[in-house]
Amino acid sequence: MMSLSTSLWNSRVPAWASLLILMVQPLSQAQLIREVGWILSIPSSNEVTIQVDREHNFKPGDLLLIRSQGDQQILGYAEVTERLQTPPSVRARVRSHASNALIRIQDRVESIDLTDSERSKEQMKQGRHDLVIRGNKRISAKYKPQVYLGALAGQTAATLESDEFFVGPGLLAYGWTDTLQVSTQPFLNALGEANLHMKWQLFQNEDYRISVGAESRFNFDHRRSIGSASLYWDTFSNSKFLTYNQLRITTGESELHERRTSAEFSVNYGYITNRWNRIIFGPNLDFRDETLGGLLSFQWVWDRFTSAFTLQARDFTRLRFGNEGYLAYLDFWWRF
Repeated sequence: MMSLSTSLWNSRVPAWASLLILMVQPLSQAQLIREVGWILSIPSSNEVTIQVDREHNFKPGDLLLIRSQGDQQILGYAEVTERLQTPPSVRARVRSHASNALIRIQDRVESIDLTDSERSKEQMKQGRHDLVIRGNKRISAKYKPQVYLGALAGQTAATLESDEFFVGPGLLAYGWTDTLQVSTQPFLNALGEANLHMKWQLFQNEDYRISVGAESRFNFDHRRSIGSASLYWDTFSNSKFLTYNQLRITTGESELHERRTSAEFSVNYGYITNRWNRIIFGPNLDFRDETLGGLLSFQWVWDRFTSAFTLQARDFTRLRFGNEGYLAYLDFWWRF
């Protein structure tokens, strides 16, 4: 990684020398040398002015990576909003930043490609929950907040972005707006149980996000309807751990056509690895059946595709395999 003094030196060397440097260095490192800057001023808590060389082509809409001066720790992202002429600089809005660090004058800035490219893998070597970002469909799914943990764990408080699609055997979803998501479970539809779920994100800050959900199901074979309401809240423990909480209340007709109401509460902890994969684990409490279960899931996240292997126990006391005991499940989905 190049130091700030090296960046200043590069701005004074002849053009032919800069070209020679680019030719003899690896491509990923050369790209970083060409597209760097440093923070010149901090007009407000969510805005920075970035000094750039004249040859750099930062333009409105570009996403930039902010690194600390000394240890090169990633501090967050900024999005260019305006180009300034004197001195050659740009104004940028801070989109997200690390919860345990401050952005300061002279911190380094680099252009960043958050698709699943070799360049992003070189720059983003340490996965952290406080560095996930939303607001651009081109960003790889590994750098976005999770909206779904798998068929056995369900959804989170996050929603898809506007016009974003989620496709998998356990969930088919669409981002109606940035805070409203509509979904259905294809597997249940295939078994004759039509269902529709809506999730609305109410609030989000650096510490937690809260959403509410409503679902309606109708079983054509038994002519039974089921409705449920869910409360989701995600809390940010630290940069590596995130807690997904869900309280779900379900009401509907039993096989004897009696109204039955049940409630479930689950707490799942999400650990993010340095390669931006996820490990999900936590308990689940069923109040109606008075059972305690839980799950452990490892999720491999690529650009648009995610696969997950999950072990679940509906009831820890029932030492058998199946829907009422221990269950192993392989899940997958696409997000685009």
